[in-house]
Amino acid sequence: MAKRCDWFSGIVPRVEYLSAALFLFLLPMACVTSYALQAEATSTPLSTIKIGIIGDQTFSTNIQASYGVLSQGVGVLSGQHLDVVLHTGDLLESTLSPGQVTTLFGQATGILDQLPVPWYLTAGDHDVNPPAFQQDSPDHSREQLFQQLYGARVPAFAAHPWYSFDMRGFHFISLYSFGALESDSRFGNIFLSQIYDDQFSFLQSDLAAHAEAKAIIVWIHQPLWYHVSGWKRVHELLRQYRVAAVISGHFHYNQDVGVIDGIHYFTVGATGGFKKNGSRQAGSADHVSVLTVKADRSSSMNLIALDGLPLNLTPRADMDRVQALDVQLGNFFDFSQINPIFVKNGQLVNDCGSTNPAVLQVTEIGDPIDLTLNVKFSLSSSPGGVSLSSPSFVAGQCKTVISGTECLLARTARTFVSNYSSVDIDTFDGPLWTSGVSGLASPGTSLNLKVKTTFQGESGELFLQTTASTVVQACP
Repeated sequence: MAKRCDWFSGIVPRVEYLSAALFLFLLPMACVTSYALQAEATSTPLSTIKIGIIGDQTFSTNIQASYGVLSQGVGVLSGQHLDVVLHTGDLLESTLSPGQVTTLFGQATGILDQLPVPWYLTAGDHDVNPPAFQQDSPDHSREQLFQQLYGARVPAFAAHPWYSFDMRGFHFISLYSFGALESDSRFGNIFLSQIYDDQFSFLQSDLAAHAEAKAIIVWIHQPLWYHVSGWKRVHELLRQYRVAAVISGHFHYNQDVGVIDGIHYFTVGATGGFKKNGSRQAGSADHVSVLTVKADRSSSMNLIALDGLPLNLTPRADMDRVQALDVQLGNFFDFSQINPIFVKNGQLVNDCGSTNPAVLQVTEIGDPIDLTLNVKFSLSSSPGGVSLSSPSFVAGQCKTVISGTECLLARTARTFVSNYSSVDIDTFDGPLWTSGVSGLASPGTSLNLKVKTTFQGESGELFLQTTASTVVQACP
């Protein structure tokens, strides 16, 4: 297994600057002799290239735990007989101090350097965005720092955060998602999420210069094709050349967009970063991926879950539904404010000025997708001793009531607006579900309501869930 090394040792005197792409190819290959030997000795046919892909580490509550998952992913890919590895970005947390960013970069790249083949990355938002949020921020300090750090390995990146390289007759292009910092193709001002003119000019020239490549692979952090009008000219350009695949990360879940004009669009999930709370196919599994591309531009993607269990690509149609459900479950952030619980003379109440028994209610939920949605509630307490009492769905709200804690909602039930980033529920008719609570509880007891939403999609059953909590308080 190749170890970390000095990327410049002995390189400059031997490299003729015939082209930026050639230099970028030779630089990492010359770094460790075993890299070059393995590239030549690969068992992959010359008409095929085998590419490892690593997803996001960040948007994590514990970056060191994320790097532990990264290390596990590197170990798995090291046994896959690859030609090259691509990282889809979000390697570190750019909101930290420059010193901390530099330390994390060294730690993360040290893990990646354990790969037995060359690796390359595209920058993610957590790599380049400034500490203070402002869409189209003028603060490029973290972007410049990341260019300096990774530019020491890939010099073209120091000049601008997009570049390309060649390997075994295949051409690779790393695009940059953040011509406008703090932009996102799904949240915020999506119109900022596009490939701007300077990068587009590079892409035009680079594709023309490599028109005879066996096949071309493009990777980028954000799936900018979610902003269709912004991506349109990029796709129209890519389809004129031998582009086989376009790969992104960012969403922290995998999805198969499908083949458009001969180009297969993929999104890979997280490798240590934050994940969905739900079924495996809904984005809860850490994984790495292996993309095989042939000279006829055909491609296949194999996901390798790091828990060793099977994992398949999920169609975009299902993952878009999952995303809407995830946004809806995020509406439970104020559950404790809507459902205050107090102890009054040994009884649980919602208001210390009342003797009425406490009631839990759920209002901010409906069916934001185009398929029937199963909604199920269950309660636990910590410490134990509290349970639901006479749970029921409000009459007329459900397509089918299965029990007092489970029902089927018709598509779009109780929903005003639903998309990838916003779900607005019709609350004018009051709550969907209510239940009393029974048992003994002291101040500080946490009542935890588990909310599970399930649907039958194109890829089978998928579910997302969340736990909404309220803490029992003492009456004054």
